[in-house]
Amino acid sequence: MLDCLVRLFGPRAAQPEHFVDKAWAVDEFARGCYGGYLPTGAWLTYGAGLRAPVGPLHWAGAETATVNAGYMDGAISSGIRAATEIAGGAGR
Repeated sequence: MLDCLVRLFGPRAAQPEHFVDKAWAVDEFARGCYGGYLPTGAWLTYGAGLRAPVGPLHWAGAETATVNAGYMDGAISSGIRAATEIAGGAGR
């Protein structure tokens, strides 16, 4: 990692003043990765349930996207989908 930093920022980057190593797997809010994980077949079996409205509640987020789930593009498209559902009165 230091070699990459030196290439990008010069020789001074080889002598960091501070270093932090984060164990994301033990973070109670992150649970180890940037996206949700479902076991084999779960997306096909339960995927629609992740975005189905429950009464007045509409779900949006990267993992509820129909395309590019788990990524920012998916989060944006699922937000647009949920807003469209709400504006159209879906789920009421």
